[in-house]
This record gives sequence, structure tokens and C-alpha cells, in this order.
Amino acid sequence: MSKSERGLEASHATSPTEQRSMRERSQLEIPFSSFVPTKEYRRFVQVCEASRRYRYMVVCVGERGVGKTWAARQYAQWDVFEPLLSAHGVAFSAESPVPRTAFYTPRATATPKSIEQDLALLLWGLQMIADHASTVAQETGTTPVAIRPDVVDVLIVDEVDGLSQASLEVLRDVFDRSHLGLVLLGRSGSAERLQKMSALASRVGVLHAFGALGKQDTRKLLEQQVQRLRLPVEEEAVDVFVQKTQGNFQVMYLVLCHLDYLLDRHGVFTVTKDVVGEAIDRLLNQRNVQRLRGNT
Repeated sequence: MSKSERGLEASHATSPTEQRSMRERSQLEIPFSSFVPTKEYRRFVQVCEASRRYRYMVVCVGERGVGKTWAARQYAQWDVFEPLLSAHGVAFSAESPVPRTAFYTPRATATPKSIEQDLALLLWGLQMIADHASTVAQETGTTPVAIRPDVVDVLIVDEVDGLSQASLEVLRDVFDRSHLGLVLLGRSGSAERLQKMSALASRVGVLHAFGALGKQDTRKLLEQQVQRLRLPVEEEAVDVFVQKTQGNFQVMYLVLCHLDYLLDRHGVFTVTKDVVGEAIDRLLNQRNVQRLRGNT
């Protein structure tokens, strides 16, 4: 048992009923289950809207874990539309949403041909959802939904770093043929590679840098999450969280998962700097690997 867990065992325990309630809550929610509109997200929305309006490409780059995928899924409302799309066809929601943005992550084994097929099915599926929304609107007498052949007018493609040059050329060809706005997400080094592909680079209207969360936003995010978990937090713990996570969403998510795990196991506790430090020490990074090697 770790130092922080021993401290939690010795702390005032909640009643069995309260602990059972906490366990039920923990099974239903995860960190960041509610969206936080950060400054970086608002900047990302602006470049996506520019891509929609002017129908040009956007290359959005940033280090792993800063929140590019999270922002893209939120912008595309992908938690709403992704469940309606499957290998077995298209499902329709009673709310009849209208998709305007497609989000696509190529599989690790994707080939140029499979990417072309995936995108065709994805855009077709979203068009079917939009057509259904139009039909429902007409039947219920609500405000008509204008459906065009190109109802989805922005395509966001994640993880472009691992794509071959031929696969990137497929994306460029889809862009040219469909008259979509296209947003490519990748790490910082991918910009240099894309710049060397002249046919693709000439279509890029914006090169956008997606930065890590600022200190103030990081602090607000932690405070919001521990409030959702109903955990008291020490000021020193907040300072350590801001310092150690460096605004990286993936690291913040994993630390908050540890807090959620401790809550489920021990009940309500105070988040201290030791608890946050231990969560950081559990991560698979260079510093912790070297520390582990030194202990063996």
C-alpha cells in the first residue's frame, strides 16, 4: 500500500451507504465527462469555421495530449453522431440531429484504398442522418432543415502523422473532389512533412498551433473536476497539479482517474500534494522509467 493510501485508510471514513453511492457514481462518470470550453478550444473553433467558410485546408499541430482530439470531437459533436454510425449501417436518433462536421481517425493498418472507402461510407452515413432529420422535421411541422448534397462541409482527420504519402494524397483528392473544408490534426513535426507535399501544401489556408492549457485554465479545470467528485483539495495540491501536468490533457485525465479510483476505494478524502505526486509517479514516462530502473 502506498503512503497516500495508508493516509487515506487512517482518515475519517464515510458511511457504507455513502461509499456505495460513491461507487455507483464512479461507475457512471469519468474525468472530463462534462466539456470545458478552454481558450485553446475557442481558437480551434475559429480555424474550423474559417475552413468551413472558405473551403480550404487547415493543418493543426500540437504535442500529444494537449487536447486536439478532445476539441475536434466536441466541435463535431461526435459523441452524438458516432453511436449512430456502425459497420451494420446507420441508426437514427429520435432527436434527429443534423451533422455538419465529420471526424475520422485512420486505423493503424489503414491503406490508401481503405481510407478512401472509410471516408465514402462516413460521409454517406452522415448524409443519411441529415436526410432523416429533414424528413422528421417535415412530418412534425417543425422548422425545415435545409439538406444539400454536401451537408457535411468540414472533415477533420486525426493522427495524420502515421499516414503514408499515398494516404495523404487520398485526403487531398477527397478534398478536391468533395469541396469540403479539411482539417488535419498532427504533432508539431508533421507540418514540415506536409509542407514538402506541394499539391497539398498549396491548399492549406491556416497552419494552426494547438497549445497546452495555460496555468489559470489548468487550475480552474482541476477545481471543477474535484468539485464534481466532491473532494476537498489543498492549495498546495493545486500548485503541484499545475506544475506537473504542464497543461497536458492526457496527463490531467490520468491523474484525475487516480483520484476517482481512490474515491471509489476509500470514500471521500482530501486531495493533498502527496496524492497528486503519487498519481504522477504512476505514469509511464521517461522520468519514472529511469527511477524504476534505479530501484532495481
